[in-house]
Amino acid sequence: MRYRLTQIELIDFPKPWFLFKLTMAISLGYMAFALFRKWRGWSRGLEEPVAASGNFRSIAKIWLAEVFLHRQLLALSFSRWVNHFLIFYGFIGLALLSLIALILDRSGYLALSNTSPQFYLDPTGYMLMKLWGDTFGLMLLSGLILSGIRRFLIRPVQQANNPMDVVLLALLFLVTFSGFCLEGLRASLLPAEIARYSYVGRFFTLPGTFSLEQARQWLTAIWTFHFLLVASLFAYLPHSKLMHSLLAPMVIGMNAATEHARKDLYWPEMKKYRPARSLRD
Repeated sequence: MRYRLTQIELIDFPKPWFLFKLTMAISLGYMAFALFRKWRGWSRGLEEPVAASGNFRSIAKIWLAEVFLHRQLLALSFSRWVNHFLIFYGFIGLALLSLIALILDRSGYLALSNTSPQFYLDPTGYMLMKLWGDTFGLMLLSGLILSGIRRFLIRPVQQANNPMDVVLLALLFLVTFSGFCLEGLRASLLPAEIARYSYVGRFFTLPGTFSLEQARQWLTAIWTFHFLLVASLFAYLPHSKLMHSLLAPMVIGMNAATEHARKDLYWPEMKKYRPARSLRD
């Protein structure tokens, strides 16, 4: 007989909302200020787009290929492309999950209580959120692991172990790992029919057995640690390579008209601009 969920009972645990709102406000405020300063300096170096002259289709093709497929990086190195692709879309997917949840909350659709939105109590909503979060979280974690392997084990010739890059990698890994630990502890307290939707997080449960009160304390501690890491990441983002990874495709897209007119940089013939294999990999 197939098990049918009618309502999900989530584990309630206290969250330091005041500290969360204060920390995130400071972090996001600083990030916005730093991004504005960087963009003001960066925009001075942007090329003025040339007249398109009916080439909008070709220009859009360049923009879509660079922003969403990272074609230029793919032509240079497949392994670097996979690494960048996983981190880029993993990060964007998790950010969109939080943004969509915020929009739904503000529109009243989530009907937030003190700790858990009613949307999560519906099996369809819970399944959608957990599958989305675990999938993009797995992409991000895989990309970070591959990046660590390239940086510390393979060590390509062009790879420079900049301390700031190492800090960013460690910070992203801790954010992702703590998020899965939080999901794992939640999943360990839920029935198996419900926990299976956290198909990655359920493998990150803490060792040992816990009473419900102990579990709540651990959930509060991990949740607090996780959002402090996220706030630190937002504050650090404008000064890290992640900023380049997120904005470089957009800048390429903004200059798409110029690139199309010149035709001598990378579009559509990329192979002749590839470096030697030893430098790519």
